[in-house]
Amino acid sequence: MKFDFENILIEDEFHRLTSEWKRDTAHLSSVTDIVLHPKYQNIIGMGKAVLPFIFRAMQKRPDHWFWALSSITEENPTKPEDAGNMRKLTESWLNWAKSKGYL
Repeated sequence: MKFDFENILIEDEFHRLTSEWKRDTAHLSSVTDIVLHPKYQNIIGMGKAVLPFIFRAMQKRPDHWFWALSSITEENPTKPEDAGNMRKLTESWLNWAKSKGYL
């Protein structure tokens, strides 16, 4: 069995950054402040390699990943009428992820 050490390192970094981002923004109510946090921006900077990890995190618990997903994929599968509805936005992105082979 061959291990993908690079993928393991990327996943570890993703989880570290996510943990720090959530810790630092837990008290914030502004979505703009949450998504402009440096750790969140670092996650975006990791590119498509983090998409499977974001989608798995979203399967467990919806969160403010939509900005990152749109930035990384340059797509937005959500409907304008679903704006603000975390459940529907998450569902749209998870369906997109399945159709693209990320899940």
